[in-house]
Amino acid sequence: MTNIIILGPPGSGKGTQSKILVEKQNFFQISTGDLLRKTVESGTEEGNKIQKIMESGELVSDEMVIEMILVEMSTNNSKKFIFDGFPRNIAQAKALDSAFEDKSMILDFVLLLDVKLDFLENRIKSRIAESDPSNIRKDDNVETLSKRLNVYKKITYPIIDFYEKKNKLVRINGMDSIEDVTNKIIQIIN
Repeated sequence: MTNIIILGPPGSGKGTQSKILVEKQNFFQISTGDLLRKTVESGTEEGNKIQKIMESGELVSDEMVIEMILVEMSTNNSKKFIFDGFPRNIAQAKALDSAFEDKSMILDFVLLLDVKLDFLENRIKSRIAESDPSNIRKDDNVETLSKRLNVYKKITYPIIDFYEKKNKLVRINGMDSIEDVTNKIIQIIN
C-alpha cells in the first residue's frame, strides 16, 4: 500500500489534492487541519484552546497533534494514508517515522507542492471571494496567512531537507493547474 505526505505552504493546494486522491485513488486522508477543526467544533476545553492558537496563526503543540495522528493511524491501519499538513516540523517527522516503523509500514513519497510564497496571498483572497460565507475558515485571511507563512519558513522548511536526505521527496510545481498537479501526483505514485 502506498503512503504519502503532501507538503507545501499554506494555500498551496495540499487539501485540494488530498481530497482528489481520496476520491480517485482511495487514500485515507489524515489532515491535521481537519482534525484540529473537528476538535475546535467539539466545544471542549481542548477545542477552545486549539481555536485560540489557530486564530493567532501559531501552531498547535507537537504532543497534541502527534497524539491525534497516532489515533487516526491506529483506527484505520488497513488503509493507505495521505498526510495533509503533517508533519510540520522535524519532531513530528521523526514521530511519524517511528509510527511507521512500529506498524511495519513504509512512507513511499513526500510530495512538495512548490509555490511562490508571494502568489499565495492572491490565492487566499480568491478562495475567500469564491467561498460560501458560511464555509470560510476563520484562518483564511491575509494577516493570518502572513503569520502562517513565516511559521512555515521557520519551522517546516527543514522537513524538506530531512526527506530529501531520505530520498523520499518529490517536488511538484504547485503553480500548475489543479488538474496538472493531480496528474503529476498520480504518475508519481502509480
